[in-house]
Amino acid sequence: MYSLLPLLSLVVPFSIGILHLFTYPFWFLESFFKKIAKIALLFGTSLTLLLVLSMIPSILADEVLEVSQLSLCADSTNIAGIVSVALIFFLTSIYNIKAEKGGRLKPSIYNFFLLLFLCCMLGLLLSRDLFGIYLFVELTVGVSVILVAHSPGKLSTEAAFKYLIITAISALFVLLGTLIVFMLTGTSNISAVMANGDALIENPHLLMLVVACFITGLGADIGLIPFHGWLPDVFPASTPIINGFFCAEPIALILTLHTLIHPFYTIYPSDIIIVLVVGVGLASMLFGALLAYPQKDFMRMLAYCSIEEFGHIVFALGLLTPMSFVAGQYYLVNSALMKTGMILSLGSIFISQGTRNMDLLGGLFGKMKKTALSYIICALSLTGIPPLSGFYAKWLLYNAVYDFLLRLGGIFVAVLALILLICTSMISFIFLLRSFHRIFMGQPSENLENVNEVHLTMWLPTIVSAATAILIGLQPNILLRLIGTA
Repeated sequence: MYSLLPLLSLVVPFSIGILHLFTYPFWFLESFFKKIAKIALLFGTSLTLLLVLSMIPSILADEVLEVSQLSLCADSTNIAGIVSVALIFFLTSIYNIKAEKGGRLKPSIYNFFLLLFLCCMLGLLLSRDLFGIYLFVELTVGVSVILVAHSPGKLSTEAAFKYLIITAISALFVLLGTLIVFMLTGTSNISAVMANGDALIENPHLLMLVVACFITGLGADIGLIPFHGWLPDVFPASTPIINGFFCAEPIALILTLHTLIHPFYTIYPSDIIIVLVVGVGLASMLFGALLAYPQKDFMRMLAYCSIEEFGHIVFALGLLTPMSFVAGQYYLVNSALMKTGMILSLGSIFISQGTRNMDLLGGLFGKMKKTALSYIICALSLTGIPPLSGFYAKWLLYNAVYDFLLRLGGIFVAVLALILLICTSMISFIFLLRSFHRIFMGQPSENLENVNEVHLTMWLPTIVSAATAILIGLQPNILLRLIGTA
């Protein structure tokens, strides 16, 4: 069904961002804008969220909302991701009201890039054209680098430069894969590519090269092993607010990776494609968990924890079955929302205490109960503890993996894979529970007399994330209804 809603969800944040940018050259407007900049950002993200939510009734009625001329499409395969991205930006914009203390970017430019970032995330999810996806990937990388560099201090510029080098090279792989497909099929529209699949079937080696290019290119942007080098540096170097906004990025990039690979597997169902994707996911899962365990800096710990979570999601989506798509997308949305709550909670600790070193913290539970409860609920959900939303995410994942491997390798291989997944989850449970004890319990740190709970606008978004974990855990159909099969 033709609808302007997908296009409006891109135009609205971009247009509001442009309006913010226009205030920069005029000193009298800039002075006024500084006073309303944070509310203006919240207005932009709120309006975008309302537009996105307005798509849900049509999609629940099994309609496809599309702007065919621009290859934009919203349906049951991407609406859960679209809503989650808009929600994360909305919650983090609330947190931004009191948490943002300024940086290298002027308020008008800062708002412009954040709203452009939101536009890029939604564009990646909505686009069904290879060149369109490449454009949004390039914009996403560029804007991300600028936002990392916003944080004052030497660490941010070094992390931004490292991020730029790795992702700039990765973008070339996405471009190479896109150009190969265009030369073979004469089109970049994904539906048309599938319709002209004979040209790809006749060149299976080139098809496999395309898949490898997309895995390498987007894998580096996501932060998967072995392309993860920038991620543990970016998390500590960025402001807590920027890290909160970054929680939406994996939703767009990982679902885009599936959008790019699934059609080629449909055209040419080779086990090599599954091995490539699942292998990267498995490596990320194991190394992320093992490297997160010894960290003292809680933001570096969350960076490696994120790599582990990306591994679980890519592992599930890489099975390329309808069941695994539902499990992977459910896991992805839950993981992003829970990490938002955790990152914003830890951001409040950093703003309050001025350190990310867990060895220098302790005894904060009595002073910051709302922040502490938000963190532990989100952390327990992330590790799959019932009755929180993460438990159902893990359950779906285990079922999808067991069902796939039972048919492929028998019961022994299926059970062995489940044991591996459970052991990995146990490692993350241990280091996240230990982080809670080191930060909020344990021996109190010095000078706690003046420590108080952060402002309502900082703890409210974290409470919403924790409440989401409880609500979706008790009623998983709320999220499941928004997820269709690929």
